[in-house]
Amino acid sequence: MKIDLRKIYRFDPISLQADGILPRGGDVYYECTECSHIISSVSHLPASCDCGNLSGGEGTVTINAKDKVTPLRGKLR
Repeated sequence: MKIDLRKIYRFDPISLQADGILPRGGDVYYECTECSHIISSVSHLPASCDCGNLSGGEGTVTINAKDKVTPLRGKLR
């Protein structure tokens, strides 16, 4: 079951860290620029985007193409 997190959170883009590493945290999410699906950066539930670029679960996220990911900060509406 896929949940549209945009109905729950307001997302604002955030920049990469100085060393180019994607930020992580409880309020950080990744948006796939290919399919526009959003996944938590510390996803504890199994999740994946439609195109397969992002997949997560058990507190980790696997990213196949980092150049196709936008980090976002999510705040409850």
